[in-house]
Amino acid sequence: MEIINPPSDRSKSAADPAYARHSDAINETRPAGFIRRAIAYSIDLGIIFILFLVFIYWGAMGMQSSGSIDLILLSSTGNLLLLSFVFLYSGYFSFFHAYGGQTPAKMVLRIIVVDKDGLPPSHLRALTRSLGLSLSHLFFGLGFLLAIIEPKKRALHDLLTGTQVILAP
Repeated sequence: MEIINPPSDRSKSAADPAYARHSDAINETRPAGFIRRAIAYSIDLGIIFILFLVFIYWGAMGMQSSGSIDLILLSSTGNLLLLSFVFLYSGYFSFFHAYGGQTPAKMVLRIIVVDKDGLPPSHLRALTRSLGLSLSHLFFGLGFLLAIIEPKKRALHDLLTGTQVILAP
């Protein structure tokens, strides 16, 4: 009797059509260019900003309907808003990159985030990549500008997480 190991949830078998499609994609397509990536990122930031405004509106309506607003609550509102934006930002990019490698803007512009095996990043890698996006903002966006000169057009957050943004098949 032969013992067969059960496949993991991210099995990288040539028989798996998703793996074959992404593996072929990373070998046969080009890296996404800086301009296309910048446009996608700008669209995604617009979506996140709209979602953030909706959450602020709901919060304001909830505070108004309660009838009393504490001064303590008002003094911590700035910190609460910043924290909620960070969670929304990280959650947005982590969710979409882990489930298919594309945010809505990347879908429209036909680019995809893949790991070194040509698969969408794992949940942990997607979360790390979204937090790495924050590092790319430091020093006037130099982490993003790295994608202009790097041979595979990877930004700082791509280099840190072993991902690449390519043109979707």
